Amino acid sequence: MEEEIKNDNPATEVEPTPSSEAGTEKTTPVTSEAVEAASEAYDENGFTDAPKPVVEQPKPEEKAEESTEVAVDPHKVKDEDEKEELVKPSERDANGNIAYADERFQTIEKARKKHLKLVKKLSYIKVAITFGGLAIVLCGWLIPAFTMKEPGRIPTYIGLALAVLTVVAICVYGILSKKKQVKSTEEYLASYFKECDEYLFEGLPITNLQGGMKEKITDDEFNGSDLYGPCSKHEEVSNIGSRDSLTFDYDGMKCALADVGAEARTPKGFLTVFIGKYLRTENHLSVDEGGLFVYIKGGPRSTPPSFLFQKDMEPIEDTKKYCIFGKKSNKKLLTKEFRQAIKNIHTDNLLIDLAISFKSGKTYWAMGYEDTLMVAPVDKPFDPIYLTKYKEQLHSILELAKTL
Repeated sequence: MEEEIKNDNPATEVEPTPSSEAGTEKTTPVTSEAVEAASEAYDENGFTDAPKPVVEQPKPEEKAEESTEVAVDPHKVKDEDEKEELVKPSERDANGNIAYADERFQTIEKARKKHLKLVKKLSYIKVAITFGGLAIVLCGWLIPAFTMKEPGRIPTYIGLALAVLTVVAICVYGILSKKKQVKSTEEYLASYFKECDEYLFEGLPITNLQGGMKEKITDDEFNGSDLYGPCSKHEEVSNIGSRDSLTFDYDGMKCALADVGAEARTPKGFLTVFIGKYLRTENHLSVDEGGLFVYIKGGPRSTPPSFLFQKDMEPIEDTKKYCIFGKKSNKKLLTKEFRQAIKNIHTDNLLIDLAISFKSGKTYWAMGYEDTLMVAPVDKPFDPIYLTKYKEQLHSILELAKTL
Protein backbone atom coordinates (compact mmCIF):
# COMPACT_ATOMS: atom_id res chain seq x y z
CA MET A 1 0.00 0.00 0.00
CA GLU A 2 1.18 3.49 -0.74
CA GLU A 3 1.95 5.54 2.34
CA GLU A 4 0.68 9.14 2.64
CA ILE A 5 3.53 11.52 1.83
CA LYS A 6 3.79 14.41 4.37
CA ASN A 7 5.30 17.79 3.52
CA ASP A 8 8.27 18.33 5.84
CA ASN A 9 9.66 21.35 3.99
CA PRO A 10 8.84 24.55 5.95
CA ALA A 11 9.45 26.66 2.88
CA THR A 12 6.30 25.30 1.31
CA GLU A 13 4.07 26.08 4.30
CA VAL A 14 1.98 29.26 3.99
CA GLU A 15 2.18 31.54 7.05
CA PRO A 16 -1.05 33.22 8.21
CA THR A 17 -1.47 36.89 7.13
CA PRO A 18 -1.25 39.25 10.16
CA SER A 19 -4.44 41.09 11.07
CA SER A 20 -4.63 44.92 10.85
CA GLU A 21 -3.86 46.93 13.99
CA ALA A 22 -6.78 48.22 16.10
CA GLY A 23 -7.37 51.79 17.23
CA THR A 24 -7.87 53.49 13.87
CA GLU A 25 -10.17 56.44 14.48
CA LYS A 26 -11.09 57.10 10.87
CA THR A 27 -12.17 54.47 8.41
CA THR A 28 -11.84 54.84 4.68
CA PRO A 29 -14.43 53.26 2.42
CA VAL A 30 -13.04 50.26 0.57
CA THR A 31 -13.50 50.42 -3.16
CA SER A 32 -12.79 47.85 -5.85
CA GLU A 33 -9.93 49.99 -7.13
CA ALA A 34 -8.31 49.94 -3.70
CA VAL A 35 -8.60 46.17 -3.44
CA GLU A 36 -7.06 45.72 -6.89
CA ALA A 37 -4.23 48.10 -6.03
CA ALA A 38 -3.54 46.29 -2.79
CA SER A 39 -3.50 42.97 -4.55
CA GLU A 40 -0.98 44.20 -7.09
CA ALA A 41 1.23 45.62 -4.35
CA TYR A 42 1.05 42.31 -2.44
CA ASP A 43 1.82 40.17 -5.42
CA GLU A 44 4.61 42.16 -7.00
CA ASN A 45 6.32 44.17 -4.24
CA GLY A 46 5.08 42.45 -1.08
CA PHE A 47 4.56 43.85 2.38
CA THR A 48 6.95 43.81 5.31
CA ASP A 49 4.95 41.02 7.01
CA ALA A 50 3.79 39.29 3.82
CA PRO A 51 4.65 35.61 3.34
CA LYS A 52 7.24 34.58 0.85
CA PRO A 53 5.97 33.20 -2.42
CA VAL A 54 5.40 29.46 -2.44
CA VAL A 55 8.07 27.56 -4.35
CA GLU A 56 7.13 24.08 -5.54
CA GLN A 57 9.76 21.56 -4.46
CA PRO A 58 10.37 18.60 -6.78
CA LYS A 59 9.14 15.36 -5.27
CA PRO A 60 11.51 12.40 -5.22
CA GLU A 61 10.68 9.71 -7.74
CA GLU A 62 8.94 6.79 -6.13
CA LYS A 63 10.12 3.33 -7.02
CA ALA A 64 7.28 1.29 -8.41
CA GLU A 65 6.82 -1.88 -6.42
CA GLU A 66 6.44 -5.12 -8.32
CA SER A 67 2.83 -6.12 -8.19
CA THR A 68 1.92 -9.75 -7.64
CA GLU A 69 -1.75 -9.15 -8.36
CA VAL A 70 -3.30 -11.13 -11.18
CA ALA A 71 -5.31 -9.70 -14.02
CA VAL A 72 -8.29 -11.95 -13.26
CA ASP A 73 -9.66 -13.83 -10.28
CA PRO A 74 -8.26 -17.38 -10.63
CA HIS A 75 -11.12 -18.87 -8.61
CA LYS A 76 -14.58 -19.53 -9.97
CA VAL A 77 -17.58 -17.53 -8.80
CA LYS A 78 -20.81 -19.44 -8.29
CA ASP A 79 -24.18 -18.04 -9.22
CA GLU A 80 -26.58 -17.34 -6.38
CA ASP A 81 -28.84 -20.29 -7.21
CA GLU A 82 -25.97 -22.65 -8.12
CA LYS A 83 -25.48 -25.73 -5.96
CA GLU A 84 -22.07 -27.28 -5.40
CA GLU A 85 -21.83 -30.66 -7.12
CA LEU A 86 -19.48 -32.81 -5.05
CA VAL A 87 -18.19 -36.31 -5.69
CA LYS A 88 -19.24 -38.30 -2.63
CA PRO A 89 -17.43 -41.47 -1.45
CA SER A 90 -19.03 -44.85 -2.14
CA GLU A 91 -21.33 -46.36 0.45
CA ARG A 92 -19.83 -48.92 2.83
CA ASP A 93 -21.18 -51.72 4.94
CA ALA A 94 -20.98 -52.02 8.73
CA ASN A 95 -17.38 -53.28 8.47
CA GLY A 96 -16.31 -50.37 6.24
CA ASN A 97 -16.07 -52.48 3.08
CA ILE A 98 -17.19 -51.39 -0.39
CA ALA A 99 -19.21 -53.60 -2.73
CA TYR A 100 -17.27 -53.74 -6.01
CA ALA A 101 -19.34 -54.15 -9.17
CA ASP A 102 -16.29 -54.67 -11.39
CA GLU A 103 -13.84 -57.55 -11.07
CA ARG A 104 -10.92 -55.22 -11.74
CA PHE A 105 -11.79 -53.21 -8.66
CA GLN A 106 -11.75 -56.41 -6.61
CA THR A 107 -8.29 -57.22 -8.01
CA ILE A 108 -7.00 -53.80 -6.93
CA GLU A 109 -8.43 -54.23 -3.43
CA LYS A 110 -6.86 -57.69 -3.06
CA ALA A 111 -3.48 -56.30 -4.11
CA ARG A 112 -3.86 -53.44 -1.64
CA LYS A 113 -4.69 -55.76 1.27
CA LYS A 114 -1.76 -58.02 0.41
CA HIS A 115 0.63 -55.06 0.36
CA LEU A 116 -0.78 -53.61 3.58
CA LYS A 117 -0.49 -56.98 5.34
CA LEU A 118 3.21 -57.21 4.43
CA VAL A 119 3.88 -53.61 5.53
CA LYS A 120 2.27 -54.23 8.92
CA LYS A 121 4.11 -57.54 9.34
CA LEU A 122 7.48 -55.92 8.63
CA SER A 123 6.67 -53.11 11.04
CA TYR A 124 5.70 -55.53 13.83
CA ILE A 125 8.91 -57.53 13.33
CA LYS A 126 11.01 -54.37 13.53
CA VAL A 127 9.32 -53.37 16.80
CA ALA A 128 9.85 -56.89 18.19
CA ILE A 129 13.54 -56.87 17.28
CA THR A 130 14.00 -53.42 18.83
CA PHE A 131 12.31 -54.20 22.15
CA GLY A 132 13.70 -57.75 22.22
CA GLY A 133 17.20 -56.39 21.73
CA LEU A 134 16.74 -53.87 24.54
CA ALA A 135 15.51 -56.63 26.85
CA ILE A 136 18.52 -58.81 26.03
CA VAL A 137 20.90 -55.91 26.65
CA LEU A 138 19.34 -55.23 30.06
CA CYS A 139 19.40 -58.91 31.00
CA GLY A 140 22.99 -59.23 29.83
CA TRP A 141 23.97 -56.41 32.13
CA LEU A 142 21.70 -57.05 35.14
CA ILE A 143 22.12 -60.84 35.52
CA PRO A 144 25.94 -60.84 35.85
CA ALA A 145 25.78 -57.71 38.01
CA PHE A 146 23.54 -59.36 40.61
CA THR A 147 24.66 -63.00 40.38
CA MET A 148 28.44 -62.65 40.37
CA LYS A 149 30.24 -61.91 43.64
CA GLU A 150 32.81 -59.63 42.04
CA PRO A 151 31.43 -58.75 38.57
CA GLY A 152 33.72 -55.78 38.00
CA ARG A 153 33.28 -54.46 34.48
CA ILE A 154 32.06 -57.76 33.07
CA PRO A 155 28.32 -56.71 33.05
CA THR A 156 29.23 -53.50 31.24
CA TYR A 157 31.22 -55.35 28.58
CA ILE A 158 28.44 -57.89 28.09
CA GLY A 159 25.83 -55.12 27.85
CA LEU A 160 27.85 -53.17 25.31
CA ALA A 161 28.45 -56.27 23.19
CA LEU A 162 24.73 -57.13 23.17
CA ALA A 163 23.84 -53.51 22.38
CA VAL A 164 26.15 -53.53 19.36
CA LEU A 165 24.67 -56.82 18.17
CA THR A 166 21.14 -55.40 18.58
CA VAL A 167 21.98 -52.29 16.53
CA VAL A 168 23.55 -54.42 13.82
CA ALA A 169 20.49 -56.69 13.76
CA ILE A 170 18.13 -53.69 13.47
CA CYS A 171 20.20 -52.20 10.61
CA VAL A 172 20.42 -55.46 8.68
CA TYR A 173 16.71 -56.10 9.13
CA GLY A 174 15.94 -52.52 8.06
CA ILE A 175 17.81 -53.01 4.79
CA LEU A 176 16.17 -56.36 4.06
CA SER A 177 12.68 -55.19 5.03
CA LYS A 178 13.01 -52.06 2.90
CA LYS A 179 13.83 -54.16 -0.16
CA LYS A 180 10.78 -56.33 0.49
CA GLN A 181 8.55 -53.29 1.01
CA VAL A 182 9.77 -51.58 -2.17
CA LYS A 183 9.17 -54.76 -4.16
CA SER A 184 5.70 -55.12 -2.67
CA THR A 185 4.90 -51.47 -3.45
CA GLU A 186 5.96 -51.89 -7.07
CA GLU A 187 3.82 -55.01 -7.43
CA TYR A 188 0.83 -53.25 -5.92
CA LEU A 189 1.21 -50.15 -8.11
CA ALA A 190 1.71 -52.27 -11.21
CA SER A 191 -1.55 -54.08 -10.49
CA TYR A 192 -3.27 -50.81 -9.57
CA PHE A 193 -2.40 -48.97 -12.80
CA LYS A 194 -2.95 -52.01 -15.00
CA GLU A 195 -6.50 -52.55 -13.75
CA CYS A 196 -7.28 -48.82 -13.68
CA ASP A 197 -6.11 -48.29 -17.27
CA GLU A 198 -8.06 -51.29 -18.51
CA TYR A 199 -11.21 -49.95 -16.90
CA LEU A 200 -10.49 -46.40 -18.04
CA PHE A 201 -10.24 -47.24 -21.74
CA GLU A 202 -12.88 -49.97 -21.86
CA GLY A 203 -15.61 -49.12 -24.33
CA LEU A 204 -13.71 -46.19 -25.84
CA PRO A 205 -12.36 -46.14 -29.44
CA ILE A 206 -8.77 -46.68 -28.26
CA THR A 207 -6.11 -48.33 -30.42
CA ASN A 208 -2.31 -48.68 -30.32
CA LEU A 209 -2.18 -48.35 -26.54
CA GLN A 210 1.43 -48.40 -25.31
CA GLY A 211 3.29 -47.56 -22.11
CA GLY A 212 2.72 -48.35 -18.47
CA MET A 213 3.35 -47.51 -14.85
CA LYS A 214 7.15 -47.15 -15.13
CA GLU A 215 7.07 -45.01 -18.28
CA LYS A 216 7.71 -41.26 -17.83
CA ILE A 217 7.52 -38.06 -19.86
CA THR A 218 10.42 -35.71 -20.55
CA ASP A 219 10.78 -32.23 -19.06
CA ASP A 220 10.53 -30.78 -22.57
CA GLU A 221 7.17 -32.47 -23.09
CA PHE A 222 5.79 -30.84 -19.96
CA ASN A 223 7.37 -27.41 -20.46
CA GLY A 224 6.31 -27.34 -24.12
CA SER A 225 2.80 -26.36 -23.09
CA ASP A 226 3.97 -23.03 -21.56
CA LEU A 227 1.41 -23.58 -18.81
CA TYR A 228 3.71 -23.65 -15.78
CA GLY A 229 6.74 -21.59 -16.77
CA PRO A 230 8.40 -18.67 -14.96
CA CYS A 231 6.10 -15.98 -13.54
CA SER A 232 5.82 -13.58 -10.60
CA LYS A 233 5.10 -16.47 -8.23
CA HIS A 234 8.02 -18.74 -9.06
CA GLU A 235 10.98 -19.32 -11.33
CA GLU A 236 11.47 -22.12 -13.84
CA VAL A 237 9.86 -25.44 -13.02
CA SER A 238 12.57 -27.36 -11.16
CA ASN A 239 11.32 -30.87 -10.53
CA ILE A 240 8.93 -32.90 -12.67
CA GLY A 241 7.81 -36.37 -11.64
CA SER A 242 5.67 -38.61 -13.79
CA ARG A 243 4.41 -42.18 -14.06
CA ASP A 244 2.02 -44.34 -16.07
CA SER A 245 2.85 -42.52 -19.31
CA LEU A 246 0.68 -43.84 -22.14
CA THR A 247 0.35 -43.18 -25.87
CA PHE A 248 -2.70 -44.20 -27.89
CA ASP A 249 -5.00 -43.29 -30.75
CA TYR A 250 -8.50 -42.10 -29.92
CA ASP A 251 -10.72 -42.58 -32.95
CA GLY A 252 -7.69 -41.85 -35.14
CA MET A 253 -6.46 -38.88 -33.07
CA LYS A 254 -2.97 -39.30 -31.61
CA CYS A 255 -2.92 -38.80 -27.83
CA ALA A 256 -0.65 -39.14 -24.82
CA LEU A 257 -1.53 -39.26 -21.14
CA ALA A 258 0.47 -39.38 -17.90
CA ASP A 259 0.29 -38.74 -14.18
CA VAL A 260 2.44 -35.67 -13.48
CA GLY A 261 3.51 -33.73 -10.42
CA ALA A 262 5.58 -30.54 -10.79
CA GLU A 263 7.11 -28.12 -8.32
CA ALA A 264 8.99 -24.85 -8.79
CA ARG A 265 11.74 -23.20 -6.81
CA THR A 266 10.88 -20.04 -4.86
CA PRO A 267 12.89 -17.96 -2.36
CA LYS A 268 11.05 -19.77 0.43
CA GLY A 269 11.50 -23.29 -0.95
CA PHE A 270 9.59 -25.41 -3.43
CA LEU A 271 6.02 -24.67 -4.51
CA THR A 272 3.72 -27.32 -6.00
CA VAL A 273 2.47 -25.95 -9.31
CA PHE A 274 0.62 -28.97 -10.70
CA ILE A 275 -0.59 -32.44 -9.72
CA GLY A 276 -2.92 -34.30 -12.01
CA LYS A 277 -3.44 -35.92 -15.40
CA TYR A 278 -1.45 -34.43 -18.27
CA LEU A 279 -3.12 -35.08 -21.64
CA ARG A 280 -1.80 -34.18 -25.10
CA THR A 281 -4.00 -34.44 -28.17
CA GLU A 282 -3.51 -33.81 -31.87
CA ASN A 283 -5.24 -30.80 -33.44
CA HIS A 284 -5.53 -29.15 -36.87
CA LEU A 285 -5.22 -25.56 -35.71
CA SER A 286 -2.90 -22.85 -36.96
CA VAL A 287 -2.04 -20.87 -33.84
CA ASP A 288 -0.28 -17.52 -34.22
CA GLU A 289 2.80 -16.75 -32.17
CA GLY A 290 1.75 -15.71 -28.68
CA GLY A 291 -0.39 -18.79 -28.16
CA LEU A 292 -3.88 -19.30 -26.84
CA PHE A 293 -4.64 -20.42 -23.28
CA VAL A 294 -7.86 -21.28 -21.49
CA TYR A 295 -8.23 -21.77 -17.76
CA ILE A 296 -11.33 -23.35 -16.25
CA LYS A 297 -11.30 -21.94 -12.74
CA GLY A 298 -11.46 -23.99 -9.56
CA GLY A 299 -11.74 -23.57 -5.82
CA PRO A 300 -9.27 -22.71 -3.06
CA ARG A 301 -7.16 -25.86 -3.63
CA SER A 302 -6.65 -25.19 -7.33
CA THR A 303 -3.18 -24.48 -8.75
CA PRO A 304 -3.63 -21.74 -11.39
CA PRO A 305 -1.24 -21.83 -14.39
CA SER A 306 1.61 -19.40 -14.80
CA PHE A 307 0.11 -17.30 -17.58
CA LEU A 308 -2.21 -15.72 -15.02
CA PHE A 309 0.87 -14.30 -13.24
CA GLN A 310 2.92 -13.17 -16.23
CA LYS A 311 3.15 -9.41 -16.94
CA ASP A 312 3.28 -9.81 -20.72
CA MET A 313 0.07 -11.89 -20.75
CA GLU A 314 -3.26 -10.09 -20.72
CA PRO A 315 -6.73 -11.64 -20.63
CA ILE A 316 -8.82 -11.38 -23.78
CA GLU A 317 -11.89 -12.78 -22.04
CA ASP A 318 -12.89 -13.38 -18.42
CA THR A 319 -16.05 -14.96 -17.03
CA LYS A 320 -17.10 -16.43 -13.68
CA LYS A 321 -16.09 -19.94 -14.73
CA TYR A 322 -13.21 -19.56 -17.17
CA CYS A 323 -10.79 -17.06 -18.69
CA ILE A 324 -8.89 -16.82 -21.99
CA PHE A 325 -5.36 -15.46 -22.44
CA GLY A 326 -3.09 -15.07 -25.45
CA LYS A 327 -2.90 -13.23 -28.73
CA LYS A 328 -6.22 -11.71 -29.75
CA SER A 329 -5.92 -13.01 -33.31
CA ASN A 330 -6.09 -16.57 -31.92
CA LYS A 331 -9.45 -15.97 -30.24
CA LYS A 332 -11.24 -16.87 -33.46
CA LEU A 333 -10.07 -20.47 -33.00
CA LEU A 334 -12.54 -20.94 -30.14
CA THR A 335 -15.83 -21.86 -31.74
CA LYS A 336 -19.26 -21.54 -30.15
CA GLU A 337 -19.34 -25.32 -29.73
CA PHE A 338 -16.03 -25.27 -27.88
CA ARG A 339 -17.17 -22.46 -25.59
CA GLN A 340 -20.34 -24.32 -24.75
CA ALA A 341 -18.35 -27.48 -24.07
CA ILE A 342 -16.00 -25.83 -21.59
CA LYS A 343 -18.98 -24.25 -19.85
CA ASN A 344 -20.24 -27.78 -19.22
CA ILE A 345 -16.97 -28.83 -17.52
CA HIS A 346 -17.53 -28.39 -13.79
CA THR A 347 -14.66 -28.25 -11.35
CA ASP A 348 -15.40 -29.82 -7.97
CA ASN A 349 -13.71 -31.68 -5.10
CA LEU A 350 -12.16 -34.13 -7.61
CA LEU A 351 -11.32 -32.11 -10.74
CA ILE A 352 -9.95 -28.99 -9.05
CA ASP A 353 -9.12 -27.06 -12.26
CA LEU A 354 -8.25 -27.41 -15.94
CA ALA A 355 -5.65 -25.45 -17.93
CA ILE A 356 -5.53 -25.75 -21.73
CA SER A 357 -2.74 -24.65 -24.07
CA PHE A 358 -3.23 -24.53 -27.85
CA LYS A 359 -0.25 -24.93 -30.13
CA SER A 360 -0.18 -25.56 -33.83
CA GLY A 361 -0.74 -29.31 -34.17
CA LYS A 362 -1.06 -30.12 -30.45
CA THR A 363 -3.34 -29.27 -27.54
CA TYR A 364 -2.17 -29.64 -23.93
CA TRP A 365 -4.70 -30.39 -21.18
CA ALA A 366 -3.48 -30.07 -17.57
CA MET A 367 -6.25 -31.61 -15.48
CA GLY A 368 -5.63 -30.91 -11.81
CA TYR A 369 -7.00 -33.68 -9.58
CA GLU A 370 -7.27 -34.29 -5.86
CA ASP A 371 -5.34 -36.99 -3.99
CA THR A 372 -8.47 -39.15 -3.90
CA LEU A 373 -7.64 -40.00 -7.52
CA MET A 374 -3.90 -39.35 -7.74
CA VAL A 375 -2.77 -41.41 -4.72
CA ALA A 376 -3.10 -45.20 -4.66
CA PRO A 377 -4.73 -46.02 -1.29
CA VAL A 378 -2.91 -48.19 1.26
CA ASP A 379 -4.53 -47.75 4.66
CA LYS A 380 -8.06 -47.27 3.27
CA PRO A 381 -10.09 -49.47 0.89
CA PHE A 382 -9.94 -48.61 -2.81
CA ASP A 383 -12.91 -46.42 -3.74
CA PRO A 384 -13.82 -46.73 -7.46
CA ILE A 385 -16.13 -43.71 -7.51
CA TYR A 386 -13.26 -41.32 -8.25
CA LEU A 387 -11.92 -43.44 -11.12
CA THR A 388 -15.44 -43.76 -12.53
CA LYS A 389 -15.93 -39.99 -12.45
CA TYR A 390 -12.52 -39.42 -14.02
CA LYS A 391 -13.40 -41.78 -16.88
CA GLU A 392 -16.48 -39.68 -17.66
CA GLN A 393 -14.47 -36.46 -17.63
CA LEU A 394 -11.66 -37.90 -19.77
CA HIS A 395 -14.16 -39.18 -22.32
CA SER A 396 -15.77 -35.72 -22.56
CA ILE A 397 -12.41 -34.02 -23.02
CA LEU A 398 -11.29 -36.49 -25.70
CA GLU A 399 -14.53 -35.91 -27.58
CA LEU A 400 -13.97 -32.17 -27.31
CA ALA A 401 -10.38 -32.53 -28.56
CA LYS A 402 -11.67 -34.26 -31.71
CA THR A 403 -13.42 -31.02 -32.77
CA LEU A 404 -10.18 -29.02 -32.89
